[in-house]
Amino acid sequence: MDQKYAYTRARLEVLKALKGAIGKTYSPTFEELEVPPQPEFGDAAFPCFTLAKGLKRNPAEIATELAAKIGPKGMIKKISSRGPYVNFFFDMEVYGAEVLSEIVVRGDKFGQSSVGEGRRVMVEYANFNTHKEVHIGHLRNMVVGHMSINLLRATGHNVIATSYINDLGNNVARCLWAMNKFHEHEAPEKGDEINFLGRVYSEATAAAEDNDEAREEISEIQKALESKKGQWSKLWKQTRQWSIDAIYRIFGEMGIPVDVQYYESDLLDDTARLVKQLLDTKIAEISDGATIVDLEDEGLGVNLLRKTDGTYLYNGKDIALAERKAQDHDIDRSLIVVDKRQSLAMNQLFTTLKKMGMDIPYEHLSYGFVTLPDGAMSSRKGNIVRFEELRDTILEAATKETRERHNDWSEKEVRDTAMGIGHAAMIYAMAKQDSAKDIVFNIDEAIAFEGMSGPYLLYSISRIESLMNSAKVKPNVDGSVIDSPEARDLVNMLAKYPETVLDSASFMRLADVPQYAFELAQSFSSYYAAHRVIDDENPEVTAARLALVGAVLVTLKNALGIMNIKPVTHM
Repeated sequence: MDQKYAYTRARLEVLKALKGAIGKTYSPTFEELEVPPQPEFGDAAFPCFTLAKGLKRNPAEIATELAAKIGPKGMIKKISSRGPYVNFFFDMEVYGAEVLSEIVVRGDKFGQSSVGEGRRVMVEYANFNTHKEVHIGHLRNMVVGHMSINLLRATGHNVIATSYINDLGNNVARCLWAMNKFHEHEAPEKGDEINFLGRVYSEATAAAEDNDEAREEISEIQKALESKKGQWSKLWKQTRQWSIDAIYRIFGEMGIPVDVQYYESDLLDDTARLVKQLLDTKIAEISDGATIVDLEDEGLGVNLLRKTDGTYLYNGKDIALAERKAQDHDIDRSLIVVDKRQSLAMNQLFTTLKKMGMDIPYEHLSYGFVTLPDGAMSSRKGNIVRFEELRDTILEAATKETRERHNDWSEKEVRDTAMGIGHAAMIYAMAKQDSAKDIVFNIDEAIAFEGMSGPYLLYSISRIESLMNSAKVKPNVDGSVIDSPEARDLVNMLAKYPETVLDSASFMRLADVPQYAFELAQSFSSYYAAHRVIDDENPEVTAARLALVGAVLVTLKNALGIMNIKPVTHM
């Protein structure tokens, strides 16, 4: 944790006071300090259980003794004991003023640290398939990947944002087969190319399900594509470009950063070379005509690299991708953002790479499925919710809500605001959930202006900005106004933000920041309900309270920035 932050400095003062009272028999750590469950119990607490166990004494008695030994000093105003805990109350006039001042000084850098300085991390995400539609599940991939990138960058890491587009494989061969079989000389409408390909893919899957001849024809197309020979190259290039153009339109719309772009089709020669190398070194073997790496001893079954028909699977091509990434970039860590269904494949890949001597720390950043209230989705069955459908449905709901609230606005004002609200609704609905858990995406909940939603956070920001803009005095930090439970809670929430970002980045607990943002907005709402921020008859108090709510504004914006959510001008 960056020790320049007031949150850390105050707790270091607590540790110093505890060490002085305990003596040399025990040295308390930063990790032992807790945040009391209720504000009336203080701002920091030290549990005496471990200390008491070593001394073979009652922890409540030790807490009482320690509280009596420690006196007020620096940011510590009062010390008390409650059962087995020593509770510390900070001097909010001093501590609060320091918290607010550092937010004013740091601005949009508040919450950032340099703990990852010198570490190069590659985050591979947005690994979409060409010839398939982008759907609601891909949205979660983009959110998980983008938040990971932002968190790592906020903690000083040098992050290489990487996308790997799968532009070959059986799904592509299916699509080309069906286009030739059922849609020869047919051209999709401009702007609908990717959706057309998605429909064709579903059609091909249905047609080939119980048709051995069709599956054989599709296999021959895949072999031709991988050999880069034959009649299919022209159609592949044309349809591939349709897909890539559509994918990059979505990248642009979602603000997805891509520093390095890899394509499956560029790795075929390397894949063939590496699979041969694995066979030569006896890491891989031929089994019933297929090329495999036997990982049974590791409890990972069989890693299938090449099928009996000679075509390569993702597992084989991923080895070539790993080699290419390591050759192109000197990285200390490699994160791969893929849903949890690929956990076995990822473990097989990482274990195979270790057998090959590639010792870069690889990590699978997995996430759960996205389903709808009426069940799961499948590209094969064609019952997915396309990204554009979701976006347009949410935009329509946001437009309706905005127009009802502001019937005097122009259509442009309504649409611009609705687009910002819709964007926030989509992202926050994905971001607020624990990555490991499945999501049932509910559009009504996502777009709600109340509760744990993106629009609620945007509304909180808009309300604070309106308050700041209407004031006749400038904000001025003065800790004397932090004199109520609501103000104290708000300061403690603000002070926790840097630690929240650090912990979220360190443990890849991506939901921490969205949860924090919601709690901060709630804390502000409680403060605003209890206190009159603008009092024209008392400009000094007004200025001090504006500094407090202004710090909330900065911190909320920073938290939304981690999620790639931009505030809207008016709501």
